[in-house]
Amino acid sequence: MNKLIHLFKFDAKLLGYLYSFPFVIYVLCMLLMLSFAARSNDPFMPYIVVQGIAVPIAGWHIVFLYNSLYEEGATETLLPYYRKVFFIDIIRYAALHGTFVFLLVGLTVWLNGTQFFTVPLIIHLMMLFIFYQIVGLAVLSAVRSLDVALAIIAMYTFMEVATQGTFMPWPHIFIFREPVDSISMFLPLFWLIIGVFLSIVQIWRTFK
Repeated sequence: MNKLIHLFKFDAKLLGYLYSFPFVIYVLCMLLMLSFAARSNDPFMPYIVVQGIAVPIAGWHIVFLYNSLYEEGATETLLPYYRKVFFIDIIRYAALHGTFVFLLVGLTVWLNGTQFFTVPLIIHLMMLFIFYQIVGLAVLSAVRSLDVALAIIAMYTFMEVATQGTFMPWPHIFIFREPVDSISMFLPLFWLIIGVFLSIVQIWRTFK
């Protein structure tokens, strides 16, 4: 436990103000959810905040940390270290951010009732969380630029959430309304599985 606390403290010192950024977003998510619940009768509005803002932001701590790999001249020096701690980093940050997402899910249940989360929706949320935990690192390792990686994922996520999956015929991974048939649930899960698989392959190629 002391070692984990030390690792988190070290990361916080390393990242500075960036370390607190996801936690500020979680607070904003809570306020948005309460606001949407008060103004709209659509039960999916608070949940869209969870899946469209909180879950994507949950994967950026690890990206901020591993960005140092791609600073000039640092790759050969830092790669052996990151190979040793990679799985520990993934697990501890997935657990940390999973806790905050779970709290927001609890708020969704409080707003919409326990019947809101069906088994398919729970499976989708879990897959979405896993996807965003690793896709940022996968894109970063491919493009070797934090700015480009942020731009790619932020643009896709923003366009999906802002247009509720209607902007372009690219792979859609979010669910913005109650599924009316099996296809509307199958396709997001299918693309999430493909995305997770490709991310794992890219990360393995980088850290093997």
